[in-house]
Amino acid sequence: MDKYTLLQGDYNGIMRNPCTLIPPIFLNGDGLCLEWNDSMQKLSGLDREAAVGRILIGEVFTVENFGCRVKDHDTLTSLSILLNRVIAGEDAAKLLFGFFDQCGNYVDALLLANPRTDADGKVTGVICFLHVPSPELRYAMQMQRFSELAAVNSLKKLSYVRMQIKNTLSGMVFTRNLIESSDLNTQQKQLLKTRSLCEEQLAKIVNDTDISSIEERYMELNTRAFNLGKALDAVMSQVMILSQEHQVQVIHDSTSGVSSICLTGDNLRLRQVLVDFMTNAVNFTPVSEGSSVTLTVLPRREHLGMKIEVVHLEFWITHPAPGIPEDLIQEMFHSSPSMSRGGLGLYISHKIVRIMNGTVKNLRGEERSSFIVLREFPLDQ
Repeated sequence: MDKYTLLQGDYNGIMRNPCTLIPPIFLNGDGLCLEWNDSMQKLSGLDREAAVGRILIGEVFTVENFGCRVKDHDTLTSLSILLNRVIAGEDAAKLLFGFFDQCGNYVDALLLANPRTDADGKVTGVICFLHVPSPELRYAMQMQRFSELAAVNSLKKLSYVRMQIKNTLSGMVFTRNLIESSDLNTQQKQLLKTRSLCEEQLAKIVNDTDISSIEERYMELNTRAFNLGKALDAVMSQVMILSQEHQVQVIHDSTSGVSSICLTGDNLRLRQVLVDFMTNAVNFTPVSEGSSVTLTVLPRREHLGMKIEVVHLEFWITHPAPGIPEDLIQEMFHSSPSMSRGGLGLYISHKIVRIMNGTVKNLRGEERSSFIVLREFPLDQ
């Protein structure tokens, strides 16, 4: 009489009991299947007579078209290793295990193997329990697999689109380099510089595959010297076509001194968030005579010690009320699975500003509403 008989009562009663609370059980000894209970018959569709007395790995569980077929040889190898570990003295071992039943349906299960011992404590075989998920859980697991496959397919399509954009960008950069080598006047050089900044921004956004780094606020910033006026020119250029389509005037209303300020920081990310806020403001500005979206920059200088000077900047993006819907504003501050595309853009922009140690505010008035981006940068000296 073995250990399980002593602990759990009548051995035959356990093996033959049709109660659904008793999991599918099979036994292994000297490589042979010694028992195949009723629950195991029902789960696999394989009769007890076709399993008992046969070699467990190779005849009962097999890669051939008889017995309980598994997906591949690796599955049989994993099962063999598990059984050998238990026979060698390990108390219990677990394995995510699966096989096809007699109707061709794949069965996912957690296999728990325990040593089967005699009265002297000698291991005489292995008793295996299969823990099978409920139909509801199996359905949820199947839906999860479908979702994972859909996500993989979406990533492949996204990778293709990114590659095509990169190819196009390479052509644009090559063409710009050729133009830069020609004889250009000052205005043409400035326009070409604005185009270069837009190309750089697009290339960076295309490479932004790890959105979680933005959400969790561990994204690395690219800090370097930049001219604020040129950065704002690049921002304005990216919303001009959209403003013409919506018949909304876009105005840059900053003091003349702003264009000459040179700062140190990640101006590419600054441009990215300003363009996103400007685009949303234009999209939700009603078409009417005199409709406009205004970008205003208010600088304030502060000395920190003898050598360091920082510039506190307020970027005001003002548009007619009511402007951007309240639900989009809420999505900017709070993520949700049902977030809209516009809400996601505002949410990411808000996160980027936070990473840059800045703040985003939204003021809603009776006639005008505003996005306010507060950020300070060291003055480039």
